[in-house]
Amino acid sequence: MIIATDADMRAFGHALAQDLKPSDWVAINGPLGAGKTVLCAGILSGLGFEGEVASPSYAIVHSYEPPDVLVAVAHVDLYRLDNADELDELGLADERSERITLVEWAERFGSAYVVASHRIDIAPQSDGSRILTVKMDNDDTSN
Repeated sequence: MIIATDADMRAFGHALAQDLKPSDWVAINGPLGAGKTVLCAGILSGLGFEGEVASPSYAIVHSYEPPDVLVAVAHVDLYRLDNADELDELGLADERSERITLVEWAERFGSAYVVASHRIDIAPQSDGSRILTVKMDNDDTSN
């Protein structure tokens, strides 16, 4: 799938939110500046969040709770973590069934730790567009 603009990325995230349910983990991978947080902002918008969405790079986890969103969401950024022990300290596996978890830089620790129900790989192009490869559960990959 080709995403031309940030507005298109937000719109894709907004539409994707309609398919997400508590216990879903969305693994979002791509280089710096690929649009991972923009995608998360679209998903959160689709879940009813009306505020600004910032990257959780320094906080590691931003939590969104009802009534600000329809279902609880943990927005996670693994970029600054050095090892899987730090993941355990975050308690990401706790209460997993009660929230949607959006994980930026999920590839840093592999599928052994982050078992995603949705995987989105973002590849920026020289013209500013992005190619998204989306895999949901065990479905075939679509571009």
